[in-house]
Amino acid sequence: MFDAIYLPKLDSLTPTLASTLLKAMEEAGELARAVLKFLPYEQYSPAELADRIEAPGLLADVAEELLDVAQVCVTMIFVMEEYHGVNVDDLVTYHLRKLTAKNYRYDESRTYSISTRQAAGTQPGNFKCLNLPRLAISGVTLLTTVCKIQEELGELTQYIGKHSRASGEKAGLDQTEVFRGSALELLDVAQCCFTMMYILAERYAVDIPCLVSRHVAKLKRKGYCS
Repeated sequence: MFDAIYLPKLDSLTPTLASTLLKAMEEAGELARAVLKFLPYEQYSPAELADRIEAPGLLADVAEELLDVAQVCVTMIFVMEEYHGVNVDDLVTYHLRKLTAKNYRYDESRTYSISTRQAAGTQPGNFKCLNLPRLAISGVTLLTTVCKIQEELGELTQYIGKHSRASGEKAGLDQTEVFRGSALELLDVAQCCFTMMYILAERYAVDIPCLVSRHVAKLKRKGYCS
């Protein structure tokens, strides 16, 4: 079982909250499409999946789209930490307390954090390291994960729209509260992705480290990171 996922800082991109929401919706839509294609095989065992020519590729598409959604969220959290004064340590602490309050069980003996680290062959600080828990929630499926991601993106939209007085609302939040609230919603989306990736690794023996390696190579080919 993998402990953390290392996602690159996209140095050549300058996302905003608005552009992040648009990109997250795009990636969430692609995830939904991938899930719908794989859905007939969701109850199959790894051995049964291997016997279906198309199934492994469809499963790989789901895992890759989950990682793409998480990448969008992490990239903007990185930006808010660096440029907008969002305290990531406080963010993660609050996130974990919220999970506990909701009775979402996870291994509390481990340390969970979002931090910057150097990865082999990259510049210092080029990789954002996420270590989020695998939530033990009964009934989690690919469809419920897609729905939960959409719910969290809807809440993110409230911060970018209504809470920012985007349509001329008289009541709203100050910019600091908007950034913090948005960061927490992005973290919730990333948590959905991580929990499902843990499940895919356990249920179907998906090689997550290999998946991440291919993901980073793709981003480098596109010139998004060094």
